[in-house]
Amino acid sequence: MPTLLFLRSSRQIGGIERQMLWHARRFRADGWRVGIACLLRGGNEHPLALAARAAGLTAVTIPDPSPLSLRPLRALRQHFDAFGPDIIHTADYRSDVLVAWLSDRPLWLAETQGHTQETRRMRLWNWLDIRALRKADAVAPVSSAWETWLATRRVSPARMIVLGNSRAILRPPPLPPAASLPSPGPHLLYAGRISPEKGLDLLLAIWPSLRRAWGQAQLWVLGAMPASGGFAHKIARGLQQPGIHYLGHQSDIRPWLQSVTAVVVPSRREAWGMTAFETLCLGTPLVAARVGGLPGVCRGAPHAQLFTPGDEEALLAAINTVLSSEFPRGANLGRAYCSQPRFDPQRRHQTL
Repeated sequence: MPTLLFLRSSRQIGGIERQMLWHARRFRADGWRVGIACLLRGGNEHPLALAARAAGLTAVTIPDPSPLSLRPLRALRQHFDAFGPDIIHTADYRSDVLVAWLSDRPLWLAETQGHTQETRRMRLWNWLDIRALRKADAVAPVSSAWETWLATRRVSPARMIVLGNSRAILRPPPLPPAASLPSPGPHLLYAGRISPEKGLDLLLAIWPSLRRAWGQAQLWVLGAMPASGGFAHKIARGLQQPGIHYLGHQSDIRPWLQSVTAVVVPSRREAWGMTAFETLCLGTPLVAARVGGLPGVCRGAPHAQLFTPGDEEALLAAINTVLSSEFPRGANLGRAYCSQPRFDPQRRHQTL
């Protein structure tokens, strides 16, 4: 059977890491020889490497001193020579760029979950990643919309196959206790990166109209604020409006997802939409922009309301619809949505 090596650059175990670990264990059950290599900036051991070894998999942590360092290349080459993979599977821009540098590499499948453009450095990495993806033997975009975008950047359509996310990306149960939100409401939630493509500024712009329509409406904003930059300055005053509560980054957003009246994802650009997926799996109503991979994520979800991206009036109308007492909601809807065959990890595994 083939030998497969998963390569991931990150700092913690999130959805992509959980999904990667699920597939690594499943491939091993199919008789494959499977390993995981983790690039880590800071710290001694990557949590994914620890979890993989606890599951009986071969796993190593490779130090990655800085974003522009090429030192991990030697360690990667040594590990490739020692482990002998027939196939390498990457799932992030840093891993893509490093593997693209290696000559005489194994067959390479690059899974891509989208790009963020919140900083100039990230835009540079996006540029490098596109050029790396053009060299991969196969590319697996997370949605058809992301596949189309990559094709316009000259990533060969003949080498792409859409590989959507599955239930394996979700945190395992049990859920944490619901957050205690003060009344009155209704309560809305924004959770995600605070950067222009995520559209938080659109939600802040219509907030006065929402407060006039819904009295004591509350908005909870979760996400790390950029250290500097024009967008942080642009939204600073909007976050100070009555009824808005900025709580910064939260390691687990599920207590808010299951407690608020509705979640808003006002993105201008979105390759897939993890917050939207988690929201719908819990049965909480969702307002999401009709852009990128979000319409696909919302398919089969009666508790989702789409709106035209970038249109403040459409966003306001969508939120008003979701806040009406007739709009569907509830845990049963979430279970039915999440149980769709397209989210079955085994189905994704067969595509891989």
